[in-house]
Amino acid sequence: MRTTAGELAGLLEGTLLGEADAQLTSIDALEDASEGALTFITSQRWADRWTESNASAALVSEGIEVPGGAGEGRALIQVKDADIAMIAVLEAAHGHMRPAVEPGVHDLATVHPSAKMGKNVHVGAGAVIAADVVLGDDVQVHAGVYVADGCRVGARSILQPNCTIGGEGFGYRPDPAINGLRRVPHLGNVIIGEDVEIGSGCCIDRAKFGSTRIGDGTKLDNMVQVAHNCTLGRNIVIAAQTGIAGSVEIGDGAMIGAQVGIAQHLQIGVGAKIAASSGVMRDIPDGAVVGGTPAIPLKDKLREVAALRRLPELIASMKASSG
Repeated sequence: MRTTAGELAGLLEGTLLGEADAQLTSIDALEDASEGALTFITSQRWADRWTESNASAALVSEGIEVPGGAGEGRALIQVKDADIAMIAVLEAAHGHMRPAVEPGVHDLATVHPSAKMGKNVHVGAGAVIAADVVLGDDVQVHAGVYVADGCRVGARSILQPNCTIGGEGFGYRPDPAINGLRRVPHLGNVIIGEDVEIGSGCCIDRAKFGSTRIGDGTKLDNMVQVAHNCTLGRNIVIAAQTGIAGSVEIGDGAMIGAQVGIAQHLQIGVGAKIAASSGVMRDIPDGAVVGGTPAIPLKDKLREVAALRRLPELIASMKASSG
């Protein structure tokens, strides 16, 4: 990146405070930034650390007061939302730093003759596209991805390296006749919508019958497990190492933190938020914010944590009063 604070403020339609000619050559976090770096400030907590930073400029969300202002030779760029503005900057930098993904099938990829691919599809080295798969326009299938028989991937979706779409579902039932476990066949498929991103190492199981579905715009972090017959709505965000059991339904716009476990056949409401490391064992209503194991309203969980921290003090007090 090579620009000035003034040029960047114009690009972002922000309000410039300080030195318009401040040279910007890199992007970094506030505490790690050196001279020439652009950083961003999204809360008063970080604004209070501005004077300790060596950054040459910062994007600042509206409503945040930065002590000392820009300072000599430095600049602040006020924008509506510094997080969103930084995305625009990173997108521009990404275009300069990394070449666009080229359409085409790598020589080391395997594509079944019955598979159908739209325009400008990229299939990376070691990827396997099985029989009757359909890939929409501008889909990216990166190295080592496996897309099983009959699965469909919507336009502009991205499958990051080594994820598996349509693997065999995990289903067994005890059978006295064989004195063991009997595998449940999974004959369905996986349907992925448009603009979906599936992170590295994710596994999305094919349905027992029918389809496992991922809605338009949904984003899965690395190492997420989605079991058979789940239905995920639109614009859902799921962080790493989350495991979703079979036949779970998740409403549009839900946000799920890392290492969450969701039991089978549950319904997660529209816009619900689940804190990291939670265990969900019952339905979550629309818009609810939950956490803990078992997951309960997050405010209640925080009260429980606060009470537990006070427990040694309360026990000591009780002993003193009785003794």
